[in-house]
Amino acid sequence: MRKLSIPLIFCIPAACGCVTPPEPQPRVSSTAHHIQLTSTGYETEVSVTLPEEPYLEGPYDVDFFVQFALERNPEILAAQNAVAAQVQRIPQVTALDDPMLTDTFQPIPDNSVQTAAGRAPNTLALSQKLPWLGKLRVRGEVAEQESKIALTRLAQAELKVIEDVKLSYYELAYNQNAITIVESDKNLLEQLLQFAEARYRTGATSQQDVLRAQVELDRLADRLIELKRQQRSAQADLAKVIHTSPEAMLQANTDIDVPIVPAQIDALYEAAVRCRPELQERLHAIIRDERKRDLAHMNYYPDFNLGVGWQTVTERNALSMIATGNDNVSFMVGVSLPIWRDKLDAGVREAEQRSLESARRYDASRDDTLRMIRRYIVQAEALEEQIILYKESIIPKSEQALRISTADYRVNKVDFQQILDNWSDLLMFQLQVVRMEASLNQTLASLERVIGCQLATLPETNVVEPARLDPIDLDNLPEIDLPANNDN
Repeated sequence: MRKLSIPLIFCIPAACGCVTPPEPQPRVSSTAHHIQLTSTGYETEVSVTLPEEPYLEGPYDVDFFVQFALERNPEILAAQNAVAAQVQRIPQVTALDDPMLTDTFQPIPDNSVQTAAGRAPNTLALSQKLPWLGKLRVRGEVAEQESKIALTRLAQAELKVIEDVKLSYYELAYNQNAITIVESDKNLLEQLLQFAEARYRTGATSQQDVLRAQVELDRLADRLIELKRQQRSAQADLAKVIHTSPEAMLQANTDIDVPIVPAQIDALYEAAVRCRPELQERLHAIIRDERKRDLAHMNYYPDFNLGVGWQTVTERNALSMIATGNDNVSFMVGVSLPIWRDKLDAGVREAEQRSLESARRYDASRDDTLRMIRRYIVQAEALEEQIILYKESIIPKSEQALRISTADYRVNKVDFQQILDNWSDLLMFQLQVVRMEASLNQTLASLERVIGCQLATLPETNVVEPARLDPIDLDNLPEIDLPANNDN
């Protein structure tokens, strides 16, 4: 029989499915092209900054920005890609190894192997490795747990983005409220300055009162500059989380309600153990390491290698007088010999220690979770009590003190510095209240991230509903009569 040609070994793999990889997705191709151009130093037409989106400027409530960030934040999109990539590992690890096709040929006819049936210039063999029963299944279970770990990391990314949005949002709201309060108090201070100037013109007071009021106005201008700087920083932080231009003039709704502070801390502990993605990741890691331990035990059993061979035989130039030229078919059975016990035992011990490590890390993460919940609850409760104290006691008394000192100044019972001190105290208290309101919202946002679920889904808790802090009502202050002569 005519022998097979040498190129046959290269033609068979192509016919069996050796094809080129699929075309990359357009987004992936574009990203790779951009990275390549950047690494080689060529300029690209890609804009350095994101385009401005005026419709995002608002003002909007926090839920709007949260939903927007969940849809387009790069960290979340990257975590989604990581999940999709990890899922593709399952069919890879559960599939058999590629079969091996080998061709042994002898190009010199006179030196080829001679048999009674004739010359055997070419041998074609096909073999397939078969792992021990259950190995592929367990490998798939390990990959499945890795996919679930990737899902928990996606949930972590989403919770982190939600927290970042709320931290930036409430910081922005604080700065907006603080600017409003300072500008309102600036109007009152300007009235006091006019009163002091009128009294100075009539000789009823010294120029020192005028200068003190002017200095306080300059200090307010300095505070406004700082607050506006902080506002722009908060806008940039929020723009980063929602993946928009850092130049966007984002605005928050300034009418922010004081949030619910959970009262049942045990319910928070239970919810965190049930919901927190970090703890779920540790649990999946424990299951994964247990499957790896099972896989290490399976290494004590042999793997198999099955094959079939085809040997071409030809009568041409055969030495045997009885050569028939009949081709030969052979079968092959191979088995691995797991005889190196030290290596196998070490693999099992490693898997067991990895499993124990994951269990210990779960305990550590759980303890840290409970610690953070306790810390955030203590902080939130303290802020809650402070807000009530300031709104129900400190600020009303400070407003009353300012009214009394203003009235007494008219009849020369107190000096002008006392009015400025009372005014400065009231401004500080008002700013502290809006600061504490923002901090309370930020604290509960961090608490939600630690627990892993929204506080609204937990059992009902007490609600703090103090009245909204308003700027000083100038109409309720006593009339400040500008003196017309020295007899005043």
